[in-house]
Amino acid sequence: MTDDPQIAYTAHTSPRNRRPRRLSAAVLTLATIVTAPAVFAGAPPICGTVIVPPGVGLGTPPGSVTSLNPLLAKSAYDTEASGLLYYGLLWVNRDHKIDWSRSLATKIDVSTDDTTFTVSMKPWTWSDGVPVTAADVKYTYDLIRKLGPTFLNYGTGGVPTLIKSLAVLSPEKFQVVMKHPVNPDWFELQGLPILTPFPAHSWGKYTINQIWRRQSQPSFVKVVDGPYRVVSFRMGRHVVFGVNPTYQGHKPEIPRLVMKFLHSSGAVIAGMKTGTLDIGNLPFSLWQAGRRLQNINLLRMTPNWGFDFIQINFRNPKVAFFRDLKVRQAFADAIDQKAAIKLLFHGMSHAQHGPVPVDPPTFLSPSARAGKYPVGYDPARARGLLDAAGWKPGADGIRVKDGRRLEFTYLTYAGGATAMLYAEMMQQGLRAVGIQMNIRQVTFNQLLALSHRPLTWEAMGFGWSLASYPSDGNQLETGGAYNQAGYSNKKLDRLIEAVRTEPGDKALYAYQDYAAEQQPEIFFNEPGSVVMVRNGLKGIRKSFPSTGSWSPQYLHWALPQCTARVAENASP
Repeated sequence: MTDDPQIAYTAHTSPRNRRPRRLSAAVLTLATIVTAPAVFAGAPPICGTVIVPPGVGLGTPPGSVTSLNPLLAKSAYDTEASGLLYYGLLWVNRDHKIDWSRSLATKIDVSTDDTTFTVSMKPWTWSDGVPVTAADVKYTYDLIRKLGPTFLNYGTGGVPTLIKSLAVLSPEKFQVVMKHPVNPDWFELQGLPILTPFPAHSWGKYTINQIWRRQSQPSFVKVVDGPYRVVSFRMGRHVVFGVNPTYQGHKPEIPRLVMKFLHSSGAVIAGMKTGTLDIGNLPFSLWQAGRRLQNINLLRMTPNWGFDFIQINFRNPKVAFFRDLKVRQAFADAIDQKAAIKLLFHGMSHAQHGPVPVDPPTFLSPSARAGKYPVGYDPARARGLLDAAGWKPGADGIRVKDGRRLEFTYLTYAGGATAMLYAEMMQQGLRAVGIQMNIRQVTFNQLLALSHRPLTWEAMGFGWSLASYPSDGNQLETGGAYNQAGYSNKKLDRLIEAVRTEPGDKALYAYQDYAAEQQPEIFFNEPGSVVMVRNGLKGIRKSFPSTGSWSPQYLHWALPQCTARVAENASP
């Protein structure tokens, strides 16, 4: 999100499918284009070059790239950058259908018992002339197995946890056999896209530890098959991309792309004003400042294909009260999402109460589609739930039970004004029903580090990006790779397993309705975003496809004065 109340915890999507998500990964659709008025005092754009901060179009705050290896990406920024280097096995569009024209795969044959998936691939070539083959897909699969939970998407779509075997049948065909029948839609949209091929002939000479140590070295990712190659990378400063001359897809029309690392919303506005940025997210906290910029187009995006949530720590005995369903439901009932959407996010989002995105409503259950959630903003009901759970108001209004106050500390990302405002709105809503939420701001890296130390935190805020099929086992099932909070519910586990194994969407509906009731984490809205684009920069619609995979190869400058200068900048 732009100036997000949470950081995109993009652990749930494949590098290609999430390639801006959108980490492995945001679902973006251009809705309106409005030319902003006012005065622009910046320099003209550099023809042949586009300069952007990481996270553009994702709605995330500005940040830095730290890894160039998609398998080792730690954030949306890493995935966005590394995803430009490699061509994905499958491309999934806004309608959650595979677009074969933009996929390395050409077809998938599924056995009648839903256990065997045979994938055919188109001819493709690495930048050093070596063919991309099914053996490279097998190499990726083997790497994921060796990396284990270190791999950000480990277990997503059953990769590799539910795969019995992956065999190479020919240079352009491989076969995946599952341990048991699975839901074909789930596996094809969530599992197979993770198997982006990586160059076995280049990477294969290194051990896992060596690959880990080289994840920030441009020389390691020299062999690519995507639209771009890395020209230079300066940690904390920028990464510069040039064209991969052997790329067989749409040739990049901009010969040089620069990701400039910024760390404040104000720096993005300043960059757009002075001409040192060509695209940037419009911070909600600086809404009017962005709209006053001249020669800038504002492009409205729909929310990321995911949701925001407050992760509550079931492992920490200091907040054992979170294990009580009534307390969790009261928590959700105390958050006025609609007020926040109106006041902070300019009406660009919708309230979210469960684990399946509401925008678009493609996979919503009938009850969710009708807006019938077991929780929602209702302070009176929240007070009744807390009364029933035995929490009585103390002298200062904060509830007490067995001598213990209903109080916890919430960790949120430091650096965004809107993030703090949303946290304060939640704080006020919770206090009104008798819950004390203390707010502590930390850096994103601290947030991630603390999440793996159960006794060091009580609640923290994240954003969660989903793959094209919105099951969420890694985060919510018992022992899930990203279930740092320690939540465990046997019924939810069974429902998640049914999503994986039963064809159709009936199991998905049952899972999401039950999760909305149980609130294993407190779900709330993922805001949309507005992207600022300098006049004369074209190809935006194709560069921000609906799946959220950032595709800058479609960008081009249309200003007449640029024509003669493009060739001058062709070699960064």
